[in-house]
Amino acid sequence: MTLIRAAWGVGMTLVAISLSACSHVREKSEVEEPSQFVKQLCTTSTGAQEVSGSVWMKAKSKEASGQFPARVLARSGNELRLEITQLLGARAALIEIRGNDFRVETPQDGAVSRKATSWGGIPLEWASRVFMDRLPCPAPSEIAALRWRWVNDREIEGRPQTGDQKWVFRLGSWNQKPWVKAVLWQKSSGNALELKREDPDTQEGWATRWEVVSSVGEVKVRWKERKTR
Repeated sequence: MTLIRAAWGVGMTLVAISLSACSHVREKSEVEEPSQFVKQLCTTSTGAQEVSGSVWMKAKSKEASGQFPARVLARSGNELRLEITQLLGARAALIEIRGNDFRVETPQDGAVSRKATSWGGIPLEWASRVFMDRLPCPAPSEIAALRWRWVNDREIEGRPQTGDQKWVFRLGSWNQKPWVKAVLWQKSSGNALELKREDPDTQEGWATRWEVVSSVGEVKVRWKERKTR
């Protein structure tokens, strides 16, 4: 039962968001203008169109908390399928997202579907991105409209001319190239969402661990097995 409630907690707080092939961006010295640098960070990779595998997840929210294994299938076009299992392998819950269609199925309650724009205030269109290692980013038109500045050599901040919304990209390095360690998005209402990425894969640079923290909870994911195509 704890796993089932935790699965629903994931559905309510898991931020879906995802990530670009940011390990291949150029150094700051090559792109001094910050908005151009952000555009490059946010460019969708032309690589894998599907990511699948197994993860270990931990969820903490107002609704429920728990940790559990899950099978993942994420596709371009914002399709995400999470099959949450019990420790012995039986299915505890199935979460599916297609666009703004959100569906949760459990053995006890059956399937429940609804239209949604967010999970816990987080844009639903980010759902598959985090599992595909693509960055949550402003829309291209918003990137152009925001005022960007280098806070320091490893941090870029963007704000509108009015209001308290902001985006922050914090950079590390991998393979002698910039690597995004964190993305912070603070909405005008004051609610904030932060994606933190850790332990880039030694061969390809994708984040083997990540977590999303928002005002309504947090989700942590560690990849155990991952395939792309």
